[in-house]
Amino acid sequence: MDKDQRIRDPIHNLIAFSTKRPEDVMLWELVQTAPVQRLRRIKQLGFSEFVYPGATHTRFSHVLGAMQMARRMLDVFERNQQLPADDHPRRRLATLAAALLHDVGHGPYSHVFEEVSSKLELNQSHEAYTLEIIRKSRTAEILDKNNILDETALFFEQESGNDPYQTIISSQLDCDRLDFLMRDRYYTGVRSTAIDLEWLLDSLKISKICVDPIEGIYEYSFVVQKKGVSVVEEFVLSYMKMYQNIYFHKTTRGVQHMASDIIYKTVSEVDQQFNSINSHPLITFFRNKDNQALDNYMNLDDSSVLSLVKLIADANNHPANALANRYLNRDTYKCLDLPSSETGEIRREKASKFIEALRSENIAFFADRLPGKAYKQYDVMDRNFLKNIMVEADGEHEPLGRVSQLVQAIPAKPTRIYFDCSKDRDRAKSIRDKMG
Repeated sequence: MDKDQRIRDPIHNLIAFSTKRPEDVMLWELVQTAPVQRLRRIKQLGFSEFVYPGATHTRFSHVLGAMQMARRMLDVFERNQQLPADDHPRRRLATLAAALLHDVGHGPYSHVFEEVSSKLELNQSHEAYTLEIIRKSRTAEILDKNNILDETALFFEQESGNDPYQTIISSQLDCDRLDFLMRDRYYTGVRSTAIDLEWLLDSLKISKICVDPIEGIYEYSFVVQKKGVSVVEEFVLSYMKMYQNIYFHKTTRGVQHMASDIIYKTVSEVDQQFNSINSHPLITFFRNKDNQALDNYMNLDDSSVLSLVKLIADANNHPANALANRYLNRDTYKCLDLPSSETGEIRREKASKFIEALRSENIAFFADRLPGKAYKQYDVMDRNFLKNIMVEADGEHEPLGRVSQLVQAIPAKPTRIYFDCSKDRDRAKSIRDKMG
């Protein structure tokens, strides 16, 4: 880096890199590597632009933001003299590198790629690819040159623990979540679910917490001071609302399932008349284990999916032709929620009768079981106790769920079923409505 650099960012304003700071020189060098630059070609929110047209921002902008968020968190802890003096400069450097590199292992349209991989029993997760990239690509040379390769890789080699640096990268209040909640809110145009970041960061501190009162074991973790309870409640509620209204939006999920079906059907059904499709890099990657090396994986991005869909849409006799054209014209799978109570809990007996009625009427459907993305609460004797968001209140360190009625009242997530077309969905809706 021969001169100071800066990046204008809508969330953090200026993300600056100074030639006078060795950590900035290293981070800027990492930014220029192929694995990080590849993230320019992978959308942060996948198919959310089908619902929110502004949601076209990339994972590249997010990892820059996560790095800056980690830097802001570290600066707060340093200002308040909360971090240990031993080996801190090196651990700070590794933390910032991990924040910048945490998403480099994502595949094209991340969740679709993982769904197809799972169906085909290719079990390497994006986290495993991240670690492989850190260990084997140009990033490894940069990290090794700065004596932090092992320290950086450790963030991805072990389950998040109770170390303050690890918590900044992976916890229920980490730099990743703080950035993507604010960034995704901005680009989708959502006006609710705001987070008072300055107050939240100023409310953080690191404390020694009793994790096993019987054995008298204490460990360090960051906690939210009492003055920050209201803003951390806003964070958790924002997290839940964003999953309900954006990440798990019914149309977005429908498009995601459709794209997954297009790829899986194409991989599974080989027809020699479609050589241009059979030789597509995404298809050869899934079909041939010899093509699943890291270099081939790194050549895949969102354009790989879009170019494949276009090829299939132009191939009139291809088994996935109709689906590909529906995708291009936003004719998505149609959704219906299973019967539920006022609290959001599934009414199991009614749901069971509803499913039986669908089958008796020969209405094809598939279930969408949303992954659990609620605030998780761990008991004091649980080994994961410090994965709670901890709050300092009246001389005690308590999990947020014990001191916040708002967090205790988080609603259950819906269970949905999808149909191929509006006609089937409307027939199903009529059956559900008659059941009351």
